[in-house]
Amino acid sequence: MNSASAYHAAAASRAVSVDNLHLSFDGRSPVLADVSLRLERGEFVSLVGPSGCGKTTLLNLCAGLVPHTGAGDIGVMGSAPRTGHPEIGYMLARDSLLPWCSALENAAFGLRVRGTPRQQALERARRMLGEVGLAQHESALPKALSHGMRQRTALARTFALDASLLLMDEPFGALDAQTKLQLQDLLLRLCQQHSCSVLFVTHDLAEAVAVSDRVVVMSSRPGRIIADVPIDLPRPRSIRELQKSPRFHELYSALWSHLESGWVHHEG
Repeated sequence: MNSASAYHAAAASRAVSVDNLHLSFDGRSPVLADVSLRLERGEFVSLVGPSGCGKTTLLNLCAGLVPHTGAGDIGVMGSAPRTGHPEIGYMLARDSLLPWCSALENAAFGLRVRGTPRQQALERARRMLGEVGLAQHESALPKALSHGMRQRTALARTFALDASLLLMDEPFGALDAQTKLQLQDLLLRLCQQHSCSVLFVTHDLAEAVAVSDRVVVMSSRPGRIIADVPIDLPRPRSIRELQKSPRFHELYSALWSHLESGWVHHEG
């Protein structure tokens, strides 16, 4: 196998493969510049960076929600990005629950959109509600659920898809500190049980260290990757116990330094 064939074979085997990606919506002002990123199957990678640096745009490119019109290559689960990819689940910052539907119906919604028969979708959603601790609330409407319970329902909806790749855009960003810790622990447990790959956007550096195998740091716009930091904390992890780990705080400080250097470089 020649080097080019070996490269394409390696890219096809990854959950996400981005190479020398450039993107501009108006043809003049670049949004992303020379971005290269890999996400191996089964890996959890977080993207951090200043607001507006293109983190969510990169997720949307992977989901096929933004057309790839610039230079470079992007592959997702061995093929070009496209909407409705059966191996991809996308979880937003807002829970986006349908207010007239029960927690069970909301958890089954993604499956129903994908054509899963109603009873099969409800059975799968019921199992996932049990996994996220909402077995006793499947009949509740969203207005009767706390913010944390609504996000648990959104997690159940996402994992019910049984997707190989999860794209997550600050799913816990609006939660209070205690609820956020609970859901971070829940996410780690679900990812371990379901063996999925995750590309995760967050502004919370402590969250990025706690949940990730690697943290990729982006600069201010145009977004460039300025650091790729391995998180060498053992798994399984307890989010609360990590707060006592000196290595956790060392990694947090290293990420903060990379972010600061990205701002300085951009301003310069």
